[in-house]
Amino acid sequence: MKDLLESEKRKVRYEFLSLRDRIEPVLAAAYSNIIAAAVKKLPAYEKAGAVMFYMSYGSEVITDAMIAAALEDGKTVAVPAIENPGDGAMIAVKISRIEDAYQSVYGIRQPEVNSEDAIKKDYIDLVFVPGIAFDFEGYRTGYGKGYFDRWLEGIPTEKTIGLAYDCQITDKVPSGKYDLPVGAIMTEKRFIRITKN
Repeated sequence: MKDLLESEKRKVRYEFLSLRDRIEPVLAAAYSNIIAAAVKKLPAYEKAGAVMFYMSYGSEVITDAMIAAALEDGKTVAVPAIENPGDGAMIAVKISRIEDAYQSVYGIRQPEVNSEDAIKKDYIDLVFVPGIAFDFEGYRTGYGKGYFDRWLEGIPTEKTIGLAYDCQITDKVPSGKYDLPVGAIMTEKRFIRITKN
C-alpha cells in the first residue's frame, strides 16, 4: 500500500513539476509579484508578528520580495534550515536580511544554523508552505523528503498557507496518514480557503 502511494506521488510530482518548470521566468516573476501583493493584504498576514517563508528554489513561487516586505513591515521572519542533511529534521531560523541565507543544502538557500536564531514553532503566527502540487483539501506533494510535513506537525492548519501557481492546483493529490494539509492556498488567480479540515 505504501509503495502504491509513493508511486502515485512520484507521478504527480513529475507531472506538476514539469508543468511548473515550463512557466517562462518572466511570467513566473510576474505571477510571484501578484501573489506577494495578495499575501500583504491578507488579514492573517497583517496581524502576524512572526512569519515563516521558504527560500524559493528552482521554479517555485519566488519568495524573496515577500521576505523583504515582511522585514520592512517589522515582522520577525524565519526560514527553514537543515542542520544535519539526512536526519529528516528541519528548524526555523530567524533572518534579518535575505543575504543571511548564504548557505546551500540540497541546493536550497538557508542561513547558518545557530541556537540563538532558532525560533520555536509556537512563536510563529503564519507559515508559507512550498509544494509541487496542491489539492482542494489542502494536501500537497513536495519533493518527497518529508522535511516540511515533519516540521508542520503540531502547527494549527489555519496558520499555514501554501504558495503555488494556479497550474499547480489539482482535484486530488495522493496523501497518506503522515501528510498534513495546509489551511489555505494562494495563487496568482485566487485565494483558496480550505474548509474541510
